[in-house]
Amino acid sequence: MITSESYIELVNRVYSRSQQDGNRPYPVACYEIFMLTQAQERAKRKEANLFRQLGDIFDWDMSRRQRNSYLKKLQTGHTLVLTDLSKTILWTSRNFLAMTGYTHNEAIGKTPQILQGPGTDLATIMRVRESLRAADPVKADLLNYRKNGEPYICRVAIDPLYDSQGALTHFLAVESEVE
Repeated sequence: MITSESYIELVNRVYSRSQQDGNRPYPVACYEIFMLTQAQERAKRKEANLFRQLGDIFDWDMSRRQRNSYLKKLQTGHTLVLTDLSKTILWTSRNFLAMTGYTHNEAIGKTPQILQGPGTDLATIMRVRESLRAADPVKADLLNYRKNGEPYICRVAIDPLYDSQGALTHFLAVESEVE
């Protein structure tokens, strides 16, 4: 079995030789892709761990099945948005940037209204608000707007989250773009 150190040494040797010839070797490109893939996997694991920590910090009363469902959504490219009871964004998954154009830091402290615009259906917004006011889960398709003003259809499923004492503490939205 070849160790990662041996592999790196071999790749570097081939890379050095090919640079002298003015070529870019195939193994180096493969190694770069491998390293990028590894970095993405580490980022996904880190985000999943952060989500677990949030659950522990806020003492959410969540079944293992429900928690695993949220983690699977994270892994499969869905966007998660955590808000407090006043609908202020506390945390977003890293997919939020790709979907909306807003960075994590730009979204924190704002409400999801930053994504709404002139074409957003007010009746749907009112239905979502009423469901959240009653602490009911809700699903909807909304016309949202990216930071650059480009519209997109967002499929959102919002769940109320309760702590182990039964108190409503947060709302968690699982979002994906409808194409």
